Amino acid sequence: MKIKCLICGDIIESKSVHDLVACKCESCYIDGGNDYLHFGGENFDKILIIFDDETEVLASDQENYKKKYEEWKNKHESMQK
Repeated sequence: MKIKCLICGDIIESKSVHDLVACKCESCYIDGGNDYLHFGGENFDKILIIFDDETEVLASDQENYKKKYEEWKNKHESMQK
């Protein structure tokens, strides 16, 4: 999973647990690798979450983000069994 900063255009990805990566303008960050998703920033309207299947959801769109995140989480949990 990746996120795109809609301010500077950076697409960033965390490769492993505790691999905190920030965009070049430091308006957003992502952490967790494939184990969990932790992201944040100044304005969730300016953060685009890019899921593994290339689906893009604005971080401020909580309903769609949570639904898509649950799908991602379930898929990764089933792959680890």
